[in-house]
Amino acid sequence: DCLNSHDPDAPMYTDLTSASRPWVWQVCTEYAYWQTGAPESNPTSIVSRKLDTEWYQRQCPLLFGEENVPAEPAWQKVNEEYQGWNIKLNRTFYIDGEYDPWRTLSVQSDSAPEPGTNDARYAV
Repeated sequence: DCLNSHDPDAPMYTDLTSASRPWVWQVCTEYAYWQTGAPESNPTSIVSRKLDTEWYQRQCPLLFGEENVPAEPAWQKVNEEYQGWNIKLNRTFYIDGEYDPWRTLSVQSDSAPEPGTNDARYAV
C-alpha cells in the first residue's frame, strides 16, 4: 500500500478482520498517538517524515467513515477522565525504558512535569 493511496476501497481500509483495527480506532478517536517522523530541524529520523499528523488523520475517515470519527481525537477528554500527568494510583510501578514507545504517554515522559521528591510513582 502506497502512502499516497487514499482509495476508500483499498483492502487496508475495508478489511474488518484486521487485528490492528481496534487500536487504530482508539488512536483515531481518543489517543492521537501518532508515531510520526522527526521534525525537519532534526537531521535524522527513523520514521518517514511523510508520516505526519495530517497523514494519519486522513486515514481515520477512510477506515471508519467520516461520520464515525471526530475531526481530531478527544485526547483532552481522556486526560481529564484519567487525570493526565497527575494520575494518583496505589500499588502501581512504571517500568518503561528510555526507548519504550509507550514512554511518551506515561508519567515518565520527557514532557511530564517534574515529580515531587516523595512521589512513589518515580521510584528508581
